[in-house]
Amino acid sequence: MKTPHAPIALACVFALLSFSTALAVDSTRSDAVTFNEHVAKIMHERCSSCHRPGQAAPFSLLTYEDAAKRAQLIGAVTGTRYMPPWHAETGYGKFKGERRMTDREIATLAAWVEAGAPEGPGEAPAPPTFPSGWILGEPDLVLSMEEPFTVPADGPDVYRNFPARVPTTEDKWIRALQFQPQARTVIHHSLFNADTSGTARKLDARDDTPGYSGMGASIPGKVSLSGWAVGGRARVFPEGAPLRLPAASDFLFESHFHPSGKEETERSSIALYFTDEPASRTRLSFQLPPRFGTGARIDIAPGDPSYTIGESFTLPAAIELYGLTPHAHYIGKEFKSWAELPDGSEVPLIWIKDWDFAWQDMYVYEEPVRLPAGATIRSSIRYDNSAENPRNPSNPPKRVRWGRGSEDEMGSIIYMALPADENDVKAIRQAYSVISKRHARQAKEYFRARRAEARAQP
Repeated sequence: MKTPHAPIALACVFALLSFSTALAVDSTRSDAVTFNEHVAKIMHERCSSCHRPGQAAPFSLLTYEDAAKRAQLIGAVTGTRYMPPWHAETGYGKFKGERRMTDREIATLAAWVEAGAPEGPGEAPAPPTFPSGWILGEPDLVLSMEEPFTVPADGPDVYRNFPARVPTTEDKWIRALQFQPQARTVIHHSLFNADTSGTARKLDARDDTPGYSGMGASIPGKVSLSGWAVGGRARVFPEGAPLRLPAASDFLFESHFHPSGKEETERSSIALYFTDEPASRTRLSFQLPPRFGTGARIDIAPGDPSYTIGESFTLPAAIELYGLTPHAHYIGKEFKSWAELPDGSEVPLIWIKDWDFAWQDMYVYEEPVRLPAGATIRSSIRYDNSAENPRNPSNPPKRVRWGRGSEDEMGSIIYMALPADENDVKAIRQAYSVISKRHARQAKEYFRARRAEARAQP
């Protein structure tokens, strides 16, 4: 709501921005800022990992010519912090690889734009190098879909699974990985698994097109190997906790595609980085709410700006929390998680005030967060199904319930941890299974009610 003081407030904001611009370059003249001396370094450090040939961004920002013709756009999207994409609130958890620009960097870019985007004298620093296109350097093994798959221009979401033969004669231990989709505009996520039974390849053989349809098919002895969602980056696993890649197995890309209006061809690849040391610690993973929110019985009325779900988990033993991944679809709005300690104090874990479906990062702490036995981890997820939500895909808003489609909803925070003591693994898993089983029962009731509702429709 506007107030009589709004013009004064805006004037103050513009005054502060002008002051910070001057401070950013230690000069009162914006034309003192040049690409070669000031801007190139920011572009290389904050933008080039995505804004370079063959990566996710729609254009490159490696050279002066690249940046100068988009100067106004750069100033606008950095000034609002839309770019670089980083949604975790500062001071509410400290994470590795934060893409957030400093106030000084944003002010420097604003001054450069105001000056007309000058190149300046001298030469710009050389752009960073990215070996073979992989951020982590030359991989030990690259696996790709064995055949390309054509995603139709329109229609419902596509769920497809693609086996790729693992050419190893002995088990390998994965210390890091990086997924690289080919058709970035249509892929929503891909889960990675290893199949040692040959089931996936048999299902593939029965289908006339590459891969086979469905999501989460039962595969005997399937081994989970992490995953990727839009906005995801390379993943490096904690020391002592690599993932086992079984020898001579089939690597499974379990992918979800969202047609974009244009026919696209996808042939996903993944770079794997190995270690000679087998796992010495047990990786723990749990979701709050479990099962991506199926048991939360999501049912969001049109126009509701504050529909909220959540869950809590009291730890029976100490853990080291090393990362987490929030997940929702278009109308997800706010994620918040914290831990309540036995002494009554709180530990902030993550807070995303403005969720963006297009950027689903895995947030890894700079230092693992140690939580003692008796600590309660809490999650809260809010949805905005109002017409005022610019990311709402429906206009006017429609009723939204749990579903796999991009315009349905899910909701969960996935936590990744290590036990402080390996002897406590069983107790931690048993405690979490109580919550998971309760949500499984709630999910059955929820879907039973939905089926009855569908049958009652004329």
